[in-house]
Amino acid sequence: MVISIITITRNNPAELRKTLYSIPEFNFIESIVINGGDNPVPADLPKLHNGIIINEKDKGIADAFNKGVKASSGDFVMFLNSGDILIDKNYLNQAMSILGEKKEFYFVHSNILYADAIGGELIVKPSLKNSGRGMKYLHPSMIVKKEVFNTVGLFNQNYKIAMDFDFIVRVEKKGLKGFYLDSDPVVKMGGEGKSHTEEFSAIKECMRSLKENKYLNFNNTIGLTVRLILFTLRKIVLALGGKKLLRNLKRSKYETFIF
Repeated sequence: MVISIITITRNNPAELRKTLYSIPEFNFIESIVINGGDNPVPADLPKLHNGIIINEKDKGIADAFNKGVKASSGDFVMFLNSGDILIDKNYLNQAMSILGEKKEFYFVHSNILYADAIGGELIVKPSLKNSGRGMKYLHPSMIVKKEVFNTVGLFNQNYKIAMDFDFIVRVEKKGLKGFYLDSDPVVKMGGEGKSHTEEFSAIKECMRSLKENKYLNFNNTIGLTVRLILFTLRKIVLALGGKKLLRNLKRSKYETFIF
């Protein structure tokens, strides 16, 4: 069995290098780099991990994800974007063992270490709440059976930010269950992604996804309303100079992690 680890990148070679060198040289790993930037990826980097490099322009994040899935030959797929760091290498073995033995599960997911711009490094666990509140599973930690893409389809290129949310909504609607491995964080993720720097746009895309997938039920509507209220309150607190207060609130909500 093989895990295909897909890394998308655009003009950030230093971050890409950190990501690729965090991937262990296990013989069951296939590393796929999708580079949509102006400069070719140095050919020596992914060779350490049985690498495949695709250097060509793409139509956005969803298109890059889809190119990676189509190029992959593994039984399982993981998305480790440029800048993300795999900090628990044994997680790959655990996930592959779980998915091989427990046929009722279609993906494994876990916790991440999130480098929040305000709160610092925080342990983030999946909310497992209704989809209106946002991502139920933490996408950088998900290791998915490749057959899932045949069942629910690839990432929707009509979404510029919430394509991973939309994918998870379709997975949930199909009733495909995931196994939650509650452990120390398995991936370190930065807070510069579009879903965080353009949060309001992300929320609007999530609402559109719920509507288009006919999944905007009562519970998800309530969850989406709560998410909008919390987003608005955070903006007000920051506008009033309450960055320190918000930092303290975040650090009281989430655990911190020390290596």
